[in-house]
Amino acid sequence: MRFFGALAVLIGIFMFSSPVAEASSLPVTVNGKHVMWGKGQGYPSAAQIAPNNLIYHGGLVETTPSVYLVYWGTEWQQGFSFTAGSFTYTNSTVQKYVNSFFTNVGGSPWAGVQTQYCQNIALASFSCAGQAGAQFVTNPSGQLKGTWTDPSPVPAEILSTGLAANATNDPIETEAVAAAAHFGYDVNATYFILTPPGHGAIAYGSVYCAYHSETAHTTGHGVRYAFMPYVPEQGGGCGQNSVNQNDAFGHGYLDGYSIVAGHEYAEAVTDPGNQMGNQDGWNDATGSENGDKCAWTGLQNISLGGNSYAVQPLWSNEAAGGAGACAVTR
Repeated sequence: MRFFGALAVLIGIFMFSSPVAEASSLPVTVNGKHVMWGKGQGYPSAAQIAPNNLIYHGGLVETTPSVYLVYWGTEWQQGFSFTAGSFTYTNSTVQKYVNSFFTNVGGSPWAGVQTQYCQNIALASFSCAGQAGAQFVTNPSGQLKGTWTDPSPVPAEILSTGLAANATNDPIETEAVAAAAHFGYDVNATYFILTPPGHGAIAYGSVYCAYHSETAHTTGHGVRYAFMPYVPEQGGGCGQNSVNQNDAFGHGYLDGYSIVAGHEYAEAVTDPGNQMGNQDGWNDATGSENGDKCAWTGLQNISLGGNSYAVQPLWSNEAAGGAGACAVTR
């Protein structure tokens, strides 16, 4: 409900003018939505390379992370398919790939990078080490707690005018609240809303690949959620074939799903609380989170549950002797 006035301006810029010359002009947060910009947009190299560590802003982290996946829209139930080269990818291919990634990410060395971060420590800290009362992010196995194919149609606002038109009634937030009701509310959960082909925000591939945010809940804590349109529609701009060539499992064609979903998952775990635009977990002096600082750099496969998945590194304050660096293990 807080994102779309500013995004409308950004979408207008991208749709009706030449490409942005300076990626650093793009904000990491737009009215409470923390955006993952496409490759080559919004991530100035200085912010990635400079030793500018994450700072604790006094809020919460997800101490026992969990994930719920909502495949929203009639197409997920009725079926769809795309052909890329000699391979055909269906709705079931996508769901199997994403489900498998989240089924196995818990307990991995990659997700373990986040376990250095915590809550309930001194404001403006760079490290949790030695701080009494620190409540750390943990890395349990089995973090995927449920999936739901919601066959209700995605609203026309998303189909016809894009998210920029939804300044009053945000259907993604509404679906996130519905997901919390469907699965049960968990303050340590991120509810992923995945829409099918053709239902993303207008020109979102020119602007962003996904975002995560938080919306109000009756408990007083927020519902943490992430929105992912159909990532392969945006090709290499949102990660397709960034690491792998196409195969039957989905490597290559679906690289963007694990890169983008992993980015949003990691950021929601370490900086989930951003109601009213207030990001109060871990982010740096520019507002960049642990995913932003390593976005579209060092892309590589990691092994999860007997399969490989393309991911980006995550920012580690501990790395490089405490100067900070991108890392895939701790």
